[in-house]
Amino acid sequence: MKNKKLEKLNENYNNIEIPENLDYVVNETLNKRKPVNKKWLSSAAVMAILVGGINLSPAFANTLEQIPVVGNIIKVVRLSNYNLNENGFEVSIDVSKVEGLKNKELQENINKEMEKDAKKLYQEYVKETKELEKDNILGREMAKSWSETMTNNDKVLSLVVYRYDAQGSSNTTRKFYNINKKNETALTLETMFSRKDYVNIISENIKKQMEEQMKNDLDKAYWLNDPEMKDGNFTKINKDQGFYINDKNELVICFDKYEVAPGYMGLVEFTIPSDVLNPDLG
Repeated sequence: MKNKKLEKLNENYNNIEIPENLDYVVNETLNKRKPVNKKWLSSAAVMAILVGGINLSPAFANTLEQIPVVGNIIKVVRLSNYNLNENGFEVSIDVSKVEGLKNKELQENINKEMEKDAKKLYQEYVKETKELEKDNILGREMAKSWSETMTNNDKVLSLVVYRYDAQGSSNTTRKFYNINKKNETALTLETMFSRKDYVNIISENIKKQMEEQMKNDLDKAYWLNDPEMKDGNFTKINKDQGFYINDKNELVICFDKYEVAPGYMGLVEFTIPSDVLNPDLG
């Protein structure tokens, strides 16, 4: 959709009729005034074209109205990468950072934590590689870490850092960073919900979703009321349970592999309907 809008914008721009006496008008202006800065002239020319385009074409104006105004852009960028590839051991650890926050203390704390975690993880893998090499244990092993921006809209930035290990069997864990862009503070479950019983409300909804999924799909399995699991059954989320906010501003509760289900279920997520508990995003 966005590409079509830009194509239409370009088409309208190319169809703008340039007055036949434009050269004369420009020359007259330059001759009567003091030398003009070229950058200013270029900007003025662009502005004149835009204004002319709006007057000449309603479609052009409508397209411009849908283009977001460039302001304080908060984004996530890839800073660096720690990598190692020797003796069958492959390591790739990305380091990301958040940019554009006015709250520099929050931005610095998040960036320092992500960089610290990445360095620590890399050092652990390097140490393990040397130990395996010392014991003449060679084999194909892989370790990766990378980030993914789940949501970046006018209300929230949700960032997830993944850690993947493949040493015989594989495992993936996640760490979540959520920022309220309205007041530039870290989002937590506790700060989003005024009701103190949010843990129980969310947990009961997740149980219902688990039951419904298992009922409708025999391939789905969760550790819920399973006699064999005993204390391993899911009862309720943690107060600091991992989560992100999706592009509909809905709360998505996340569980790592093996946390609430057998390994083949992988990473598990549950979207909490807004009518159950609507997160306060400012």
